[in-house]
Amino acid sequence: MRTYTTVHPRDIFASFPLVVAVFWVPILAIAITGYVPVGDAVRTAVWTTGCLLMSAGCFVNAMRCGRLHCYLTGPFFLAVALVTLGYGLGILPLGKSGWGIIGYTLLAGVVLLTYLPEHFLGRYR
Repeated sequence: MRTYTTVHPRDIFASFPLVVAVFWVPILAIAITGYVPVGDAVRTAVWTTGCLLMSAGCFVNAMRCGRLHCYLTGPFFLAVALVTLGYGLGILPLGKSGWGIIGYTLLAGVVLLTYLPEHFLGRYR
């Protein structure tokens, strides 16, 4: 198990304003629209856009500094964005619990793909 106490200077996570803009704003928007009764069109737009923004942030961060979890979360967020769009447009039949399934999958995936790889393999490639 390797651990690092410092953050690479090119890591997005070294910049609080970038972290807020690229990750915390979309997370907050997804959480709010997950609990507040909004229409499927609004939820689809917010969740798809939020996941795409986080995916782009992860892909950029993986290229900039080699952050290990970004290699995993970038494609994961992209896949969730596509599932969200498909469900919101009625293409993917996930049933009445579809938003919950997507939301819990998103939450579990973020926790597992962010913390476990870096805990066992280190922070950077």
